Amino acid sequence: MAKALKINISATLEEALAKRAQKEQAGIWLAENKAAIEKYNKFIDNNGVFSDELRKF
Repeated sequence: MAKALKINISATLEEALAKRAQKEQAGIWLAENKAAIEKYNKFIDNNGVFSDELRKF
């Protein structure tokens, strides 16, 4: 069926694998940086961001 539809199976698989690898890498990065992100978010919650005093809205 794929051949009849002129779907390149190899290219399709390569694209799917690249997307899956990117998702896996993003998950690994998030896990590795979770503590730092939580610490930063807590700091912002406690102190605000540097531009809080500059905003006019």
